[in-house]
This record gives sequence, structure tokens and C-alpha cells, in this order.
Amino acid sequence: MGLGEEHTLRTALSRRVSMSVGVVLAVVASTPFLGPAATAAPTPTAAVAPAAETATAPIQVPFLASGGDVLGAGKTGFLTRDADGVERWTRYSDGVSKVVGGDGYGVLGSASDIVVTTKARLQRYGIESATAYDMETGAAPVTFGGFEGYVRGGVGAALFDEDTDNNIRLVTKDGSRDIAGLENPVPWFSVSDSLPDTALVLHPGNETTGRSLLVVDLVGARVSEKYPESAGVTMTGASLTKDRVVWVEKAKADGKTVLATAGRGSTDVTRVPLPYDHITPVDGGLMGDWLVASGDPETGGGAAGGLSAYPLADGTPVELLDYAEDIQKSADGTLLVLGTTADRGPGVYRIAVGADGKPAAELIASTGEPPAPTTPISFTSAAVPAALDLDGVAKTRLSWKFSTTKADLTIEFKHRASGRLFRTAVRPRATGTGVYPDGSLGIDWAGETGWDGNFVMAARNGAYDWKVTARPWNGMPSVTATGSFEVKRSPQLHDDSDNGSPDVFARRTTGDLDAFDTRWDDATGRLVTGYKYTSAVWGGDWNTYDRIESAGDIAGTQVFDTVARDKSGVLWLHQGDHVSTQHSPTRIGWGWGIYNQLAGGSDLTGDGRADLVAVDKAGGLYLYKGTGSASAPFAPRVKTGWGWETYNQITAVGNVAGGPAGDLVARDKAGVLWLHLGKGDGTYASRVKIGAGWNEYTDLVGIGDANKDGRPDLYVRAAGTNKAYFYAGTGNWRAPFAPRAATQVGVAPAGTTYNQVF
Repeated sequence: MGLGEEHTLRTALSRRVSMSVGVVLAVVASTPFLGPAATAAPTPTAAVAPAAETATAPIQVPFLASGGDVLGAGKTGFLTRDADGVERWTRYSDGVSKVVGGDGYGVLGSASDIVVTTKARLQRYGIESATAYDMETGAAPVTFGGFEGYVRGGVGAALFDEDTDNNIRLVTKDGSRDIAGLENPVPWFSVSDSLPDTALVLHPGNETTGRSLLVVDLVGARVSEKYPESAGVTMTGASLTKDRVVWVEKAKADGKTVLATAGRGSTDVTRVPLPYDHITPVDGGLMGDWLVASGDPETGGGAAGGLSAYPLADGTPVELLDYAEDIQKSADGTLLVLGTTADRGPGVYRIAVGADGKPAAELIASTGEPPAPTTPISFTSAAVPAALDLDGVAKTRLSWKFSTTKADLTIEFKHRASGRLFRTAVRPRATGTGVYPDGSLGIDWAGETGWDGNFVMAARNGAYDWKVTARPWNGMPSVTATGSFEVKRSPQLHDDSDNGSPDVFARRTTGDLDAFDTRWDDATGRLVTGYKYTSAVWGGDWNTYDRIESAGDIAGTQVFDTVARDKSGVLWLHQGDHVSTQHSPTRIGWGWGIYNQLAGGSDLTGDGRADLVAVDKAGGLYLYKGTGSASAPFAPRVKTGWGWETYNQITAVGNVAGGPAGDLVARDKAGVLWLHLGKGDGTYASRVKIGAGWNEYTDLVGIGDANKDGRPDLYVRAAGTNKAYFYAGTGNWRAPFAPRAATQVGVAPAGTTYNQVF
């Protein structure tokens, strides 16, 4: 689709039929143009050589089996985009398909053999340049600039550019030009039909003018003809020939249709009533004395979702396809349609007038799915709980039943509060997965949001709306089901983003904070970064503090809090909300300069609240019980031990060893790490040696349950080598941690240094 709302002159073929003759702007940026076959990594090469002649047997386009779009149709081949957003040029002669792609806002095709790729302007609005490839001749590609915004359509290598003020200009290899006679600005702009060097454009008008069809001379960059939309009607199904401009006017009051015709260069319009009031004409669908349109049998207009040709004079309509999904005008005046019939199956069909003077559909490219009854798919039921408790849950099965399992799914979950989206696809035919024994289709959801593997994060608490679209393999229209569910997670150690996964903060030497929202990658078994918030977290100079400690949920919210001691000994509370929210600290108290060590973040007394321990310079260990009050988060201190001056690092790690409450790990000055198993009353059992060599690490952080196995884990960082590691908790007090695994969480990027991670 185009950026923002495409607003091409489109008509609905029943449930989901998108048609636009001219250019369709694909959002998904693919690989560099032109590469080898789609199965290989594409690299720039010369354009495809000219084809000899069109093959009579259908070529194979299996990449369209799960749906897609026809973006353009030339003399030698056609341009498509599959359901995964991959664009390809396929030759008629031998069926060879090449992956094409643009570094920006997609690939553009039209009724020609010219394919245009675009390059995004880095860190700025719009397109930097476009490259045109002649797929017929294989001539050297031409790259040109002159863009001020986004491409809104075009014909061949002549593109319409819309700037930030909604002004449209014409951009070619010769530069950017104003279009004489074009009224700007416009809220949207679309190409309806085209001839070489000529575009038929639907212009929306402005506050004082209505919609109109414009014929734009691309050589002269001027509007040569204008046909305003009459009051009380809607223009649809516009076509352009060398001799005339044709469109259908549908009355808003009663749905009556009129065929409007004007000779090229003339403002005189002839209007003739049509006998078909319930058809939806196709842009560029005028074929001699026939009008290609969709219809609905309930209203007398042909097969539901199907495509038919209607005679302009007396006669019987000709049914072309049982279902049509996407239509493009070809360079020779015929139409290419992505659709299906019961006897030939799904694929790309060519619509042309035959020797008998009637339009007919020829299957020129098959998806490989055998012919089957064109029975619409229907939704049956959903197995999606109203509430999903994701505490310590690695994956949750979510499934949906339809009238057939021979279908692919597109699944979307949207978090209502944030708009965060999860999107994935289920392709049983391609992967052999996604079909369950009860006849349902679905996924084992890892409790994450993201878009087809990109920007994946743990899903936040709250309400979600789900939408599942099933596309049957027989080429019939898809069906969509919707519903909702709620994700529930209890407050977790080190979770400041309310999504159940630990967050790690890193203080730069400049005093700014970065935040790493972590995620457990089930595929690799690694702790990874779900999202990184850089130097915009919790404003202020954090170098004013000499001790910073993640204190757990001590202020009665769903997320954890942070305490920090300044150099004068005052302790401050930074109440948790969300890692991207600016915080104003609250003063807790003073006199905290007597302590060498602070450790918090877990419940040490078994009352459900996070506590804090502190070690003074004499080695005394003190417990500060959490109260749950933001104004007074800690009860008065209680001394629970002595001799702790031997340690230079103390970390509260939660219940890693199976005891009644949270535990502490402490590193002595020789680099040996010890476990102090919590008894549940703020005291600890005799220490147990974990291992030596821990002086390698600058920071030891008890980050909670990062790998979703129900046990808290340990994160460590070595500042000297700028490396970080993850130690999974085992629940065994004799060996509380599994061997370490490397992670990039908390690793400073080039040019940046962290002086603490917490």
C-alpha cells in the first residue's frame, strides 16, 4: 500500500478486491534489484533480457499461493508482491522470476516493462532517489533524484512526488517539475489508468473544488484535459484510450449507473444509462464494447466476489472468474488478474477479447494449487482464553477453527493502551506446522509482541484485541475473525516496563541512562535485547549518585523502583513507571553515607514486599523492610549480621536456591562468590561457596526470571572487556547457577562507555 492512506481509485470486488491501474506503491522494502532467483540472496545485476514470446502453458508462481498483489504488467512480464512482501518480476516466456526491491518505500510498476525501485532518505522524510529498470531491453538502469517527499504513483519512470505540503510534482530523469494546470495542495493523489507518456489521474480537489479526472501529459508536465465529478454521483471505473476517456457514474441516491464518454481533447461528455446498477467497474476495464466489473448475485450483478464482462449494448454478461483479488492493466491493453476458477485453480489470469468478440480469461501463471471447488471459507470458533496468566510461562497455545485446514493465517494482537502490535503468519503448506490434532490452526505464543520477527519485545500487561485472517489455498476470498484477551502478569523483579521481562539500566560516563528491555529468545536460548531506550531515560545527571540499586517494587506499583544515594549521603527514590518516562526523584532520607554496600530488589522476609539490605563500614548487615509506601518505603533498620566487610559486592537475587525467601550472593575480595540462603526472616543460613574468579565482573545484578522457567537468574558485566553474561538460576542451593552464556544486553556500543549497569 502507499504511505499513509493510498487513496488510489479503487473498487471493492466483494470482500477484498483491490484494483488500481497505474502504479501501486509497496511499503515493504525488499532486497537490492535485480538478483538471482528468489531462493538466493539477491545482488544487483543487469535487468532481465527481453522475452521471445508468451508461453501457452501456465508458468508457475508458487510464491503467490498464499496471496499477494499484481503490481504491474508489461509486454514481457509482470510484477508481483507476495504475502511476505517480496516483489518479483516474472517473464511470460519461461516463467523465470527475479526478486526486485528498493531501499526505501518499495517497488513500483505500471502498464509497462519499467520497474522502479526507491531509496529512502536517511533520517529524513521521504525518498532520496529512484532507479528505473527497463525489463524489456535490459538497458542500463537510470537513477534520478529531485524528490521532496513520497511517491504517489506514476507511469513507467515518470513519478508523481508529494511534498510535506501535499503539493504534487512530476519527477523524471530530467528533474522535478511543477505540473501546469494542477490544483495544489491535494490530500491524496492516484493514477487510475495510463498510456505511454499519459496518466489518467483521480484528483480529490480541495476545499472549493470537487473531485475530477485529469489527463496528465507526462512529456509536457501539464494537465491536458479535466472532467469534474457531477453532483450526486460517484466516479468509478475510469479508462483511458488514445481516442477517449471513459468512466462510470453511480448515483448516490438510487445506485443507477451511467457510462460517461468524452473524446480526447474535448470537454463534451456523452452519458448513456447502463442496464447494470449493481456492478463495480474496474479501472482500465473498458475492453472494446465490454466493461469489466465485479458483481453480486444477490443484487443481480454476477458471481459473488467474481469478475464478469458486461456488454455496453444489449447482450448477456460473460463470467470470467469465480473470484478476483487484484487487477492490473497490461501494456497491450489486456488485464492481469490474481484470481481463481473452479476448473483451473488459483493464479494470474489474462483477460482479453477473443476471436468471437467476447472477453475471456486465460490462466497464464498457476500457483500450483490444483483445481478445487470454489467454496468460501468460514470461521467456526476460537480457542483463546479471556485471560492469559503468563507468569513463568514459556508458550501458550492459541488456535482458531475454520471450515478447512487448507488455509494460511495472518495473526495480529494489538495492545490497546500502547498500540504495540504482534503480527505473524502460519503457513502449514510451506512449513508443515500450525495444524493441530483437533483440526484447528494456530500458534504457540511466546508472550511477545513484534512484527514478523522484527522489534520483538515481551508483551505488556493489559487488554489486547486479536484479528486472525484465514486465506484458503483454493484462491477464494479470505475470512477474518476478531476477539480480545487480557495478559496478566504479577510484578516481577527488575521489570520496569510491565511486560514480565527484566529491564537493565546502564549509566553512561556522561551521566545519561540507557535502558535495555530484555527478551528471552527461545530459538537460540539466549538473553537478548527486545528494545533499547538510549540516553532519554529518567532525566538528569546520574553521576551525582555514588550508589544506585534496583530496589524492586517498594512503592506499591506494578513495576520495580530504583534507589540512589548522592555523594552527600541522601537516599532518593526513583519510582518505577516505564523505562521511557521521565521521573522526578523523591527524597527518602539522609545519613546513608555510612554504608559501603546496598542490595535490594527481592523479598527477603516472605511478606511479599521487596526489601533492602545495607552493610556499614564496620561490616554490620542491616535489613530495611519494604513498606509499600512511596513516601516512606522502608521500615526502621534491623541489624541481622556482622563480618560482612569481607565482601566488596552484595547482590539480592531472589529465591535462587529453593529456600523460604530471597537469597543473597556476596563476592569476597579474593573473587570468590558465596551464597547466603535466606531463612525468610531477614537472616541467612551458613554461606555456601559458589565459585572463584568472580572479580572479572564489574556489576552483578539479580535480574529476576529472565528465561521464563520460574526461577530468578543473575546478570553480570565485565567493564574491562565490555562483555556481559547470563547465569540461569537452577533452584539448587549446592549449585545455584548454570554455566554462563554470553549476552549483548548492557554491552556498550562503539563510542560509548558505561560506568555502571544495574
